[in-house]
Amino acid sequence: MPWGASPHAKEDDWIGIQDMWRNDGSKLSGTYGTWHGREWELWSSAIDRGNLTLVQDGGEQPGPDWKRLDYPNRFARTAVRFYKDVEAASVSDVHSVRATARLDGVLVELLAEGDAGSMAVQTLGQVPPNFMDRFVDEFGFERYENAFVFGWVPPQALADISIERTEISE
Repeated sequence: MPWGASPHAKEDDWIGIQDMWRNDGSKLSGTYGTWHGREWELWSSAIDRGNLTLVQDGGEQPGPDWKRLDYPNRFARTAVRFYKDVEAASVSDVHSVRATARLDGVLVELLAEGDAGSMAVQTLGQVPPNFMDRFVDEFGFERYENAFVFGWVPPQALADISIERTEISE
């Protein structure tokens, strides 16, 4: 089982995780924009030297001019990311999405959904150590230092799911 997987992550959850869209077509946390008529995930909404960076996690390389990064221990994403800088003026409808929910009353960010329905989450903000310990014990979460914990949970463990979209450009 890949690094960061919990007992609640089925092997099928790791198949098809290529981007930040849910299985029902809604978006999870990320930054997005439309380039050449297709919606892409963006590395950031910050324009750098007149460019924005399109990204695609996993799958086939979108074109010969796309660069490749390999991340061997990446949680809830594929180990491969392709990216390409494009003129910011050629990208429309730039927006960010923040998807959150409550796990036993604790605010978590929704990072990805596996094909079998489990959700990859990480805690947000200050979480008391006893809650982090419980998530490690109950769900098999991993710790990132003492700052937060992350892992896979069954969808029925989540409550108050919220998807918020923030417009950045037209």
